[in-house]
Amino acid sequence: MADLQAEACACGRKCGPGDCLVSLARLAEPTRLGEVLNRFAAESAMRVFAGPRFSSRYFVWGEGPPLVLGHGLSDSLESFLPLAHHLTDRFTCIAWDLPATRGEGLNRLPWIRHRDLADHLVALLRHLRLDKAHVMGCSFGSTVALDALYRYPAFFDKGILQGGFAHRPLSSLQRLLVRVARFVRRPVMRQMPKYEDFLRKGNGEGFETRDPAFWGYLVNSAGPTPVKTVCHQALWLDQVDFRPRLPDIRHPVLLVHGDRDKLVGPPCRETLKRGLINHQEVVLQGCGHVPCYTDTEALAAVIGQYLHR
Repeated sequence: MADLQAEACACGRKCGPGDCLVSLARLAEPTRLGEVLNRFAAESAMRVFAGPRFSSRYFVWGEGPPLVLGHGLSDSLESFLPLAHHLTDRFTCIAWDLPATRGEGLNRLPWIRHRDLADHLVALLRHLRLDKAHVMGCSFGSTVALDALYRYPAFFDKGILQGGFAHRPLSSLQRLLVRVARFVRRPVMRQMPKYEDFLRKGNGEGFETRDPAFWGYLVNSAGPTPVKTVCHQALWLDQVDFRPRLPDIRHPVLLVHGDRDKLVGPPCRETLKRGLINHQEVVLQGCGHVPCYTDTEALAAVIGQYLHR
């Protein structure tokens, strides 16, 4: 059975028998969440960076060329611990939180704009005395990565966009709901009615064959994010349109998508492919929106190969 699985291409690039990096990575021993958390506790720690407009948690873990990681809407830097676990032997992984991800500085959110996020990222690199890094953004984090590549090109070598997009405005109903939800009394996402059902509807693809601990880890990573924080993130998302900037981004960029992604569909991918002049694409077969949780081994293999190429 393993040999048959290894022969099938699972990355959308029509690999020959036994040559598909994604298929081979999926045959490896599954990631053990407990081992990841124990390793991180022994080798690194959460820190806090007081940036120019807000403070955020971050971690530095591993050795080698720096790879800075930005998470998606409602998520947190904890989402990158399993991925970093597979990359720390080759890269220095640096993950950071969007503002007020754990409630710190909630009162500052109305004065923070989307462009402040890329400014914060570059300020963090300067704080760490890094002249250049690779940058990866997941979902909403991809818009921050695009802004950083466009406005601070000298700071970055390569970009990786997972579940990424350049323009994804809210519908009129979504915009109204987000504006109203900023004032709900329940302070964090996991206290919202049917929150776990809502989370599973958008992100559940791919967890069927995963250790159930990873679903709990997603809930625990995203659940403590304040409702007000997620609403501001959604409003930032509604205002950005990086489509005109894409042709001016000269860096090599890897686009990684899941073919079962329910949140970011083919139109968003095609926009990035048309606009970015130097891109490659990997489509993870059978994967949803959050491969950092559901397809960690394959995602790490793809990233490692791309950045070393």
